[in-house]
Parts: sequence; structure tokens; C-alpha cells
Amino acid sequence: MKKLLLFYLFFQLSPLAFGQTTGKIGGTEKNAIIKIGGVPVESIGRIGDISTPVLYKSCKEIKVANPEAVDGIYTIDPDGEGGSDPFECYCDMTTDGGGWTLVGYYRNPATENAPDDLDDRDYAYFMKAGLDETYGNPEYIADPDSEGAWTDWRVLRGVAWPLEFAVIIHQSSWFTGWEDHAAKTIYRVKSRDILPNYGTTQDLSSGDNLYYRFDFTGSWVDVGLSSSSVNYMWYPRTVAGYSLTLFHESNSKYVDNSEPTNFHFGVFYGGGIPGGDNSWHHSARFLVR
Repeated sequence: MKKLLLFYLFFQLSPLAFGQTTGKIGGTEKNAIIKIGGVPVESIGRIGDISTPVLYKSCKEIKVANPEAVDGIYTIDPDGEGGSDPFECYCDMTTDGGGWTLVGYYRNPATENAPDDLDDRDYAYFMKAGLDETYGNPEYIADPDSEGAWTDWRVLRGVAWPLEFAVIIHQSSWFTGWEDHAAKTIYRVKSRDILPNYGTTQDLSSGDNLYYRFDFTGSWVDVGLSSSSVNYMWYPRTVAGYSLTLFHESNSKYVDNSEPTNFHFGVFYGGGIPGGDNSWHHSARFLVR
């Protein structure tokens, strides 16, 4: 009887063992489960030989620990016990073996369903990869199909560098398995201070700071010397000088304190990308691994 009980509990609780948040457990709303056999759920470290729950630092760690993990919302704890509170994120566990953490949906224009303090900003508000913060309305965070733009840079507390930073353009609705989706650039970023961060300057072209490729079979290529980034823009380019995915602040008030504007550039789909037409006003999703 005891073995049967443990077998049942294993299948009911196994999603929790890898930090996954599920809507239901065995047909019961997860928030309704308070005790198991009279013991509070939060007090149970092990049931038989089953550990529940374990919080990992990123989607990549979850996938390594559980190769069968599927796409969806998980709870992670990037800086571990004793640090900041764990939080939910969306994990792509399919594309190129999975392990991708969604860190933003840069939906254009950023003014739609935006926080009250947006003040016609886009890059200057959402692109702050150097800070452990979220940007956008709280209800949109971790939603790959949200109705408003958002970014969540907290996951960067627990990643190993260098990491992959994927910018995916022209997905009308989110899907995993985007290996063959042409409108994208995958960057290999040496350190956190190379990522887009309003108010600071990034050295994109020195040494091995930033590489790129367009698919998972191609070799990494160093960005060109014409790549540049100042406090209000992030401009990686190819060796030949063709643009990749560019970001630029749209409100001149946050560029040089001149008269406010509201252009809302979004993402630039550069001619250096297959199919790129050198145009602004595109939306993009950001993932790291």
C-alpha cells in the first residue's frame, strides 16, 4: 500500500520537482492543496525518495536536470536561497534542445497597454539589462503573447557567461521550435555589460565581446568594427557594415534632452539578416540561454 501511495504521489508532484508551476495537480487547483497527509506542502522536503520542490536558477538548469521538461511557466530562483524572491518565467524547452528563458516581448509600439510612467519611452524604459528589474505592466511579465511590451532582466543574476541572446522578429504569435524562422539573430554575449542598457555605453566590437549567427548550424561570427552602442542605442553590425537587430530610443527627450518626440522605433530589421529590409517598427521577443 505504501509503495502504491508513493507511486501515485510521484506522478502527481513530479512537475513541482523541477520548479514548474502548474495550474492543477491531479485535477485539483494547485492553490487548493495545503496539506498531504496532514503535513503542510511547504514543509515537505522529500516524499519517500522524491524531492519536492526544487528551484533552479534558469530554464537551462531545469532542462539539464530534467530533459523531459516541456514548454511553459516555471518558477526559478536565480540567486539561490537567501537572495531575492523566486519568480515565474516562461521557458522554451523545445528550440534547439530547449533551455531558453524568455526575458522580454518588445512589442511595438511600446505605448500600447503601457505603464503610466512610460512617458513615450521605449529603449530608455525597457532596455536596462544591467538592472535586476522588470519593466512593463506586471500582468504581462513572462507572457510571450502579452498585449503590452515588457522585459524581465532578473534572470541574468543566475546565468553563466558567455550566454546566447536571441532576438526573434516577425512572430505574429509565439511558437517554439523557431530554428527555421528566418527573421532572427542569435548573439553570443561575453558579459552582462555588453547587453542593451540605457544610460551606459557598451563596447560591442572589441575582442570576443559579441558574436552572432542566424541559425544553430552556422559558425559564430564576430560583429564588425562599425558596431556601436551609446547610452540611447545598441547597433551591432556585420563586418561589411550591414545592420543586424538595432535598438534606439524614440523620444528625443531621453536622447539629448531636446523637444519630446514619440516615434516608437521598436526593432530595426537590418539588411545584414536574411530577409532584412532595413526598416524600423518591428516587434521582437528576447530569450537567453
